[in-house]
Amino acid sequence: MTKLIQADFNGQAIQFTADGWFCATTAAEKYGKAPNDWLRLPETAKYLEALERKYGEIPYLKTKRGQGGGTWLHPKLAVRFAQWLDMDFAIWCDEQIDALMRGQTNASEWTAARAAVASNHGLLCDMLNFHRQAIGKQAAPHHYANEVRLINWAFSGSFASVERDKLPTPSLRLLELIERQDAMLLGMGKSYEERKAALLTFANEQRQRLALPANDTRRLTA
Repeated sequence: MTKLIQADFNGQAIQFTADGWFCATTAAEKYGKAPNDWLRLPETAKYLEALERKYGEIPYLKTKRGQGGGTWLHPKLAVRFAQWLDMDFAIWCDEQIDALMRGQTNASEWTAARAAVASNHGLLCDMLNFHRQAIGKQAAPHHYANEVRLINWAFSGSFASVERDKLPTPSLRLLELIERQDAMLLGMGKSYEERKAALLTFANEQRQRLALPANDTRRLTA
């Protein structure tokens, strides 16, 4: 078993490995259940059979004695098992494994960063609406879409959509900062072109601070 990673769910330490395996024994104890009860279910047997048809007969569960002992489940089984325990826990578990599979060693940090980006997007929409009202105009759907494209451009050098759920934590942090800066610029009444220039400078400064690689300047200034 590789190095263990602990994440907190409502005060309970849940163990994962860096490659997404999950300690079912620890999680089940929180709900007064045992992994063997789930493994004996007919639906579980059918699901394992389906996995083997799709991916072959690879190990989908492991048992270990001593420190870190118990029943460990493959990432493709973990969420299915977690749903049997509790739906809220299953969603949280899915987030942790998703972050680990992207190489994030602190899944809780990634989840918090992703939530911050989503929250700031709401703030950005509110500020755009206030900005349009201040100049005596209404905000239409394409205005919100254009603002998102502007954020994407400052972040990636392209107006194309950004797959936020696939970004690592530092990149999510940069995106959050750009969104907040744009909301502030909107609140100051800055025009689109003024925001575009200011956001480019701001994004480059924050990339240096966060030690992120610079974008291709040819794309940024095109």
